Amino acid sequence: MQLQTSSWPEVEAYLERSRGIIIPIGSIEQHGPNGLIATDAICAELLAAGVGDALGALVGPTIALGVAQFNLGFAGTISLRPTTLIAVIQDYVASLARGGFDHFYFLNGHGGNIAPARSAFQEIYMAASLAHGAAPGAPPRPLRCRLRSWWDHPQTNRLRAELYARWEGLHATPAEVSITQFAYPDAIKRVRMAPPTPISDAYMRDHAGDDHFEAAHHRRRFPDGRIGSDPSLSTPADGKRLVEIAVREIGADYEAFLDES
Repeated sequence: MQLQTSSWPEVEAYLERSRGIIIPIGSIEQHGPNGLIATDAICAELLAAGVGDALGALVGPTIALGVAQFNLGFAGTISLRPTTLIAVIQDYVASLARGGFDHFYFLNGHGGNIAPARSAFQEIYMAASLAHGAAPGAPPRPLRCRLRSWWDHPQTNRLRAELYARWEGLHATPAEVSITQFAYPDAIKRVRMAPPTPISDAYMRDHAGDDHFEAAHHRRRFPDGRIGSDPSLSTPADGKRLVEIAVREIGADYEAFLDES
């Protein structure tokens, strides 16, 4: 069930059985020589839709723009400031909370969104604490937010390792490119690429959360946009397998989240 294709009476009826919503959040940024610019948003949106269909959950409009300043050296990238994304998340949650929602599950496709999203959640909780505290008028079911990246789950990660081993890398990965190839087979890019360059364990540790420097440095360090990955390994068939297993794991996590209070 998609919020943007529902009427307000349908949303009101949904709230009688559930007060949770899944919100895809991604990024519009370069994804290497054969990756689609909207890869992160596409992955989050496709998987959220799969969970929504499987569980009858409501899926909100995708927050397609994320924090990706380090990729601004590549044509086509659009980045929000971290403070802008924090404000967008706060307003998104506040608007839906006004209508009766209280559990907000952000399904993420981009590492650069993690820190701003978590900061936004703390702003939301701080506002609720100041407004209600422990007073008798406090809401019976407080607002809850969760951020999960689609690759956070163990079976999904095992499949990524099985399919691509070390060449999954950190960015423009064959897993995410495979998912977009499954979603948009007519948009598959056939591109000849240089052999991938492995990255060190130290780099993996320090930059796995998209903790990069400014855009010019990033372009010099990774001139074709890949970070230790080999997206030439991507296939739509792999994407289908990844979607199926990720939807199952994300769905189970979402159901458990709805029980939290």
